[in-house]
Amino acid sequence: MKDLNRAYKRKTNELEVKTEELEKLKQYKSVKRYLELEEKIKSLNSDLKDLYKKLLLKRYANCDHILVMSDYEIDYTEGRSYHYYGCIKCGLNEAVANRGYGRNEEERNMLDLMNEHKVYKIFGKRTDVECELEDAKELYNDIIANDKDLSDDEIVDVFKAMAKAKKLTLRR
Repeated sequence: MKDLNRAYKRKTNELEVKTEELEKLKQYKSVKRYLELEEKIKSLNSDLKDLYKKLLLKRYANCDHILVMSDYEIDYTEGRSYHYYGCIKCGLNEAVANRGYGRNEEERNMLDLMNEHKVYKIFGKRTDVECELEDAKELYNDIIANDKDLSDDEIVDVFKAMAKAKKLTLRR
């Protein structure tokens, strides 16, 4: 306990010294300006993060989803399997909510939005293709790059044929 108290007191003293040093430096215009800019940048980054989440929410909400089975889980105890779908257009993925964590910033934002809005199932046109969502999104982007005027039904037909030809599958 004495060691912790000494360490706490040492850090408290160090904080006081550094705070005093900073206050002395604030008298210089360039330091003051630097600190103001740093605070503004933090504020702008926070605003951008909030706007990005709002943009994602709009993108997910306004998408006419085209779905692939992006993951599955088998419960051997109960003898059931669970299928999770992801959208090839906007990237929304039920598997992220099932996993309970995001592997990257986009998935973490997706999970936050799904939890916040209690959306764990995605509804839309199912392609009946089982594959990695990233591969499916790449194929979708190739399809629409070649013909932006395709309807969703036509995209599904072309997607199924190309996924079969490319032998897209789920990697486990």
